[in-house]
Order: sequence, then structure tokens, then C-alpha cells
Amino acid sequence: MTSRARAERWAVTSAGHGRRGRWAARRLFRAAVRGDAAARDGVVQVARTPGHRLRERATHAVAELWAETRDPRLRQAVLDLSALAVRPLPRLLTRALLDLLEDGDLHEVGLLPVLLTDPDTDVRDRTATACRNATGRVLSGLWHGDSGPGTSLRDVLLENSRPPATPRKLSGLWSEWIETPSPALGDALLRWGRPAPTVPLSVVAVETGRDVLLEPAHRAALLDALLLGDHPLRDIAAAKFDALDDRRLVDEMCDRALTEAGPARYCAERGLVPKDPVRRAMFYLLTGRPEQLRALDPDGGLLSLAYAAAPDAVRARAREVMLADGGLDLVRVIVGDDRRARIAAMPDAEARYLAEQLAARREWDDLWALVQDLPIAAGIELIRLFGRWAPRHEDQRRLFRMLHDADPETVKAGSEQLRDERRAAVPQATFLFHDRVNDVSFAPDGPFLAVAGINKVAGVFDLRTARLTERYGGFGSSVGRVLHLGGGTLIAGEQPNHGQPQCRLVRCADGAMQALHTTPGAVTSLVLTGHGGSFAAGTRAGELLLGTPGGPVRVRPVSEFGLGKRQWPRQVAAHRDSGRLAVIGASIHLIDPAAGTAIRVCPGSSTVQAAFVDADTLVRAERDGALRLASPPGARHDRSPLVYVPGFAGLGTLPHIGQLVVACGQGDLYFLNGSSLERAGVHSALRPGKPTGLTVSPGGEFLAVGHRDGAIDLFDLRLREVPGLIRRPVADLVPRHLGLVAAATADPAITGDARSLLELLRASLEHRFRYDVEIGDAVRLAAGEYDISL
Repeated sequence: MTSRARAERWAVTSAGHGRRGRWAARRLFRAAVRGDAAARDGVVQVARTPGHRLRERATHAVAELWAETRDPRLRQAVLDLSALAVRPLPRLLTRALLDLLEDGDLHEVGLLPVLLTDPDTDVRDRTATACRNATGRVLSGLWHGDSGPGTSLRDVLLENSRPPATPRKLSGLWSEWIETPSPALGDALLRWGRPAPTVPLSVVAVETGRDVLLEPAHRAALLDALLLGDHPLRDIAAAKFDALDDRRLVDEMCDRALTEAGPARYCAERGLVPKDPVRRAMFYLLTGRPEQLRALDPDGGLLSLAYAAAPDAVRARAREVMLADGGLDLVRVIVGDDRRARIAAMPDAEARYLAEQLAARREWDDLWALVQDLPIAAGIELIRLFGRWAPRHEDQRRLFRMLHDADPETVKAGSEQLRDERRAAVPQATFLFHDRVNDVSFAPDGPFLAVAGINKVAGVFDLRTARLTERYGGFGSSVGRVLHLGGGTLIAGEQPNHGQPQCRLVRCADGAMQALHTTPGAVTSLVLTGHGGSFAAGTRAGELLLGTPGGPVRVRPVSEFGLGKRQWPRQVAAHRDSGRLAVIGASIHLIDPAAGTAIRVCPGSSTVQAAFVDADTLVRAERDGALRLASPPGARHDRSPLVYVPGFAGLGTLPHIGQLVVACGQGDLYFLNGSSLERAGVHSALRPGKPTGLTVSPGGEFLAVGHRDGAIDLFDLRLREVPGLIRRPVADLVPRHLGLVAAATADPAITGDARSLLELLRASLEHRFRYDVEIGDAVRLAAGEYDISL
């Protein structure tokens, strides 16, 4: 029997419903699966026979058999019958062959790579077409199944007109291309034109808007892209760099060239140089263009300015290049014209480098000048570089020998001794007044103390002799406030006695008194507001009085600044450099009298006293002894209590060292860091009992602490500043500091290494200021206890 006849017989017999028909059907399908060609033809014939009871089963079987065998006759049958298999992979194969792939079929992501590499051309092409046209969630699913470059699925997804919808996948593709540029991936990313938020270089690749490209993050990315070597993004970035024609971008690339080889090469290739001549000088130095540098800056002045403004990494490179060049004046470049400012800002490593190079060149005079400018400890370390050289002049040789013979360990030990907390404040004298004293004020220009008395009198004491040098009587009531303006001028404010309706603000100078203003209620506060004797006063009537040493006062009601009646000034504090005032009323307001503005800092405050740490920061003391730092909105926010002083009794600032001094209820003096309120020292009370007040001199040199029995203890705080002078460059010190050091050396309690160190610093300052000041003019306060009467 022929194969065709057998196929027809199976097709006919399997159509029956009886036992014979069922037996024939089972035999037919088993034989087809085993590979019997006649059986397979029979299955095809069954599938083609309308009304056959097994037609549907045969149709599925045809599709399954083709997917398994790839028999060309079965393939044609699949096409003729539109036969679809049931199992997942054969089903996808037959749907692809029939061009019936739908979005739902593409969810079988794990099977798609098989179809995309199928030997049947139609299956491959139609699967690829479906992937190229996928959208929405189907496209996201396909990208989720992406297994990376070099796969068929990746290749067809890159041909899709839509990018991945998920930012994470898009960012990954951009990062992949930037790391390993692939033409296909690059073409797709550029065609899609969608940057990744987390990959700035992608913005450079596809964005064209000038404003977008010149945003700070994108500017940096654009410059990064220019350094990508043979990466295709480099050419894209270069075209955009040229089109932008932005001078700032050029300067930024030139700045990079100072520390990086890649930008230096790019600048050389494109002929880029900084616009600013100062920056151009450093650029020429560090990019190896000595001829251009000498033509631009023959005397090194521009290079010196550039060096002073450069960050540490650029300075380090510049020193290396200058050392190799040998023709540049190191002192001229590194120190510059403003010797004091540059030495003060010079790091230790830079100072040592400069000293060693000067010694190597045997430029002894320049090295000696440098050693004298540095901090004492650094000068002693470097003095060994001189070998047998010594200065020619005798006064210089004396200082040279002192530095040469000094022991670095002595300097270190002496510095530690000077920082001893027990030297927080040096008690000098006690003034015991027979009558109550309401207020005291140190003069800003000398060792004088103004005193306001309850017995309608004010006076000035010379603290060097403890004697009354000026006395003013004739006040209408007791003097509640007093302020020494310097130059022999006092301002005194009356307070009411027994219901007195009016009080005066009075200027006292050269033995004469002049009423400046009359107000209902007391003068509550007097403060210096500048460095030329200007002052401010607050009154119970809600006024701010602004004046100068010899002129009239200007009356400014606080209402002019938007403050209500409850905001009358209980106290006024001033920042003398900025002229800003702090008015402590029911709240605290920062006031700029010149601008006429007020900013509320602490609403509903329980502050009893405040002082400026800097122009934008106050320290305020509350009734319970809590000290807080406060700032206006936009500066620093009000902070939680950082320190608690039980029984708060007074507050003052020490401007030269950035510290505060606070008196507690036991009379102890706490010295605090002005920016953090961390403790910097404590002085134990001289006498028991809570002080009545605390006053610091304008420069922070002296301190007065009042007591209920009428006594005022005077302290010398100058020694607190001395440890800081040891660490500062001598070039940064001024004649005033010589007085501080002289006062410290006069203290018999300072002995040993600390005294040796002070004597060495004093000798350095005396040599430095030998033509400027009279040596030995340090102020010495009278010591002891004095009974005083106004």
C-alpha cells in the first residue's frame, strides 16, 4: 500500500465514532509523532477535511509537528490552515510564522530571544517587527527582559522608535554607551533624544538649549565630554562648545588645565587661554609656556596675585614648576606685595618650602625677613637653615641669636603653660565706693573708668593710679547710665527719683555739662556704635537716641522702625563694625538705623541681656540662665540652649579673641567660645555672693564686676589674648600687641618656659616696632584695694 493510500485510509477510518474510529485516530497521531511520513500526511489530510471530528486536534498537531520538525510540507500546511500550536514556544513560533503576533504574545519575554534567532526567516523578521513596534507596558516588559549588548532582543529594541520608559533603564543605557561606545546604542540614544536625569553627559549629547547647557551641572558635564578622547560624544560636545561661544566656559576649562593634563592638552589644541591676565599668568606657568609668561608678566606681579588667589593644589603645582624653572623670584611670587596678609595666610608647608628654596639659593636676606615674619615656633624651626650666616647689623644679630639659641621644646611647653585655664582672668584691684554705683564704662582709648553714682554725680578714674581725675555734679537726679566715648568725653543718662517726671541725656567734657535731650522716663541703655565715638541710647519712653562726641543727638522713636509701645528698649546692644543695633524689648529686634529697618529675631523673648557675636549673630541670656545663639531669618536659626549659667549675673564680649565672659550667681566668670558657646576657661569668684553686673572694656582688655556692697573688682584680661599671639605670624601683629606681651611679662606669676617664650616674642616685637612706638609703654593697672568717694 502506498504512503498516500495509507494516509487516506487513516484519515477515513479516524473519522468514525466507533471503536474502530478511535483506534485508528490513536494510531494515526502516535505514528505521526514517531515520524511516520504517511501518518503526518494523514494528520494534514484530517486537518484539511471539513467536518472531520478530529479536524481541530489535527490542526493543532500540524502546528506542533512543524515547530518540532520544520518539515517544509508541514510549514505550508500551517500557512494554509492558519494552524496554531498549544504549547507556549510552538504557539509563538506559529503565530510569528502566520504574522499574528500581538502585544499579549510579547509578554513571553523569555521565549523571544529564541524566535529572534529562529532559522525561519519569516519567524525572525515578524518577531523583530513586533518588538520594534511595541509600546507602553509591553515595551517596558521587553526592556525588563533585556540581557545586555550583543543579544538579538537588544538589537531590535534599539530599533524601536521609543526609548525605555523607566528612568533607571535609560540611565543604564547612557552610562553603558559613555563607558563603552557602541554605534547602534549611540544611534538609538541620539535618535530618542531623551537625556537621563542621573547622567549629566546625556544632557550634553541631546540638549540644544543654551540656557540648559549653561546650567552649572551641565557646564561641568560639557567640559568633561570634551576630554573623552575618541568617544563620539567628544565631537558632539566640541560642536556645542564652539556654538555656545561662552567666555566663562573657556575660563573654566583653563582652570582645569592648571591641575589636569587632559584639559591642558585640549586648551593647547584649541588655543584657549583665560581672559583675565592674572589667571592667564598662572595658566602660562602651569601649562609650560614660559615665553608667553615672561612676555605677559615680566616682573612676576600678575603671577603673585594669581598665586595668592589659587587653591592649595594649584599652589603646590606652581611651586614645583617655579623650582624647576629657577628663573622666577620665589619671594616675589609667593609673598607678593602685601607681605603681612600673605604671611598670615601661608600654610606651614608653604612657609617651609619657601624657606628651604631661599636657603638652597643662598638668598639669606630674604630668608631672614621671612623667618622674622613667621610665628615664633616656625621661625625657631627654620633658623637652623642659615648655617654660619648672620645679619650684618647688631640689633638684628641680637634677635637672630635669641631665635637661634631658643629650644623648640621650650616654645611648645611655654605655649601650653600660657593656655592654662587658671590664667583666665588676672585680678588687679578692688574699688570700694562709699555710695552706690549704678553703672560703669571703660574708655575706648585708655585705662580710664567712668562711674555713674546714685548721689547725682559721675566721675572718671585713672586705673593706673586709682585716682579720680574728673567729676561732674549738678545732675537733676541719680545717674543711671554712663558711657565713656574717649577723648575725655562722657555721656550720662539720668534716672527718675521719687516720681521725677523728666530725665536728661547729658554730655560731660572739659569740666562742662550740656543737656542733649530730655525725656519722660529713664535712660535705660548707652552703647558705643562705632569707632569714632558715636553712640546710641535707649529710653523708657520708647526712643532711640543717636549721637556723636560733639554733635546733637537724633531722636528716633522705635515706632519709626515698626515697633509697638511694648517694645521700648530695656537694653541696646551694638555691633560697632556694621552699626547694627539690637533692641531688647518685649522681643528682640535687629535695627539698621541708616536704612530704617528692623528685623525681629526672638518673638516673646525672656531675654535679660544680649551681645553681638558678629553682625548676624547674638548671644542672649534668659532669666533662667540659659544662653542661646540667635540670628535673623536667612542667616542662622535660633538654636536650643547650648549652655546654662545658674543665677546669670552679667554678659560681655571679648572681640579680639572671639570669646564671651559670663558671670554666674556664685560670682564665677565663665569664658565661652563666641560661635559655639563651648567653655574656654573659668575664673573662680574672689568673694561670695551674686554680682550686680559685669562690664568689659570696648577692646576686651579689662573687666569690671560689681557687687551689692558697692565694691567693683577690676580684672586684666589681656593675658587671654597672648596665647593666640604665639600662634600668629609676627607679620600679622601690631604695636598694640607689644603692649599685651609687655603686660604679660610684667606678671610675676608667669615663670619658666612661659616667661622665656614671652621674652622671645617681646624681643621680636620690639625689634619690629623699634621705629614706631616707645618701648615699654604697656599700661599697668594699679593693684590693691581702694576706698573711693565721688
